[in-house]
Amino acid sequence: MATKKIIVFLGSTREGRQGEKVARYVQSVLEKTGLSAKIFDPLEMDFQVLRQPLHFMKDKSAAPKWLTEANEEIAAADGFVVVLSEYNCGIPPALGNMMDHFPPSSYRHRPCSIVTYSMGDYGGVRAATIVQPFLSELGMIALPVRVSLPTVHKKFEEDGQPNDTRFQDNVQRLATELSWYADALKNQKAASVIPK
Repeated sequence: MATKKIIVFLGSTREGRQGEKVARYVQSVLEKTGLSAKIFDPLEMDFQVLRQPLHFMKDKSAAPKWLTEANEEIAAADGFVVVLSEYNCGIPPALGNMMDHFPPSSYRHRPCSIVTYSMGDYGGVRAATIVQPFLSELGMIALPVRVSLPTVHKKFEEDGQPNDTRFQDNVQRLATELSWYADALKNQKAASVIPK
């Protein structure tokens, strides 16, 4: 069986951001679980402030090559993870800006896991609640297992490994669940016609 492909969307561009450590750890656990994981990082990709999403462009050939290639990767993925913090009781602008560049049809009928973090005591749990309708509107299925990491700035060692066993266990649960749902939905799509 081919390796399942997962895209991890990193939602922060803040100076001194903590999310990169979280996303890299999630990526490593996904890969140890037998999944292929790639991070979409808005600091490493050339996302500008959204003016025209790919699916609204009259001439798709005029779109930057990296954008059409990124869309192909999203469309070929078996599942997704969003890693985000809470921005003023909302989702990070960089996350919405990045994901809105692509058509909902590229995300549709795939599972998505949610990982939140904060420097405070609540781990960004409000962000998880707020991001779920956004993911649903893009056509994804938000999964039950969610991971939240409070006081994130205290939870990683110099080598990038977390020192919080609860967080480690929860990320492993998330990876296992995501893999199961990716298989289940893939098998169902192969067995029947996807509803329009």
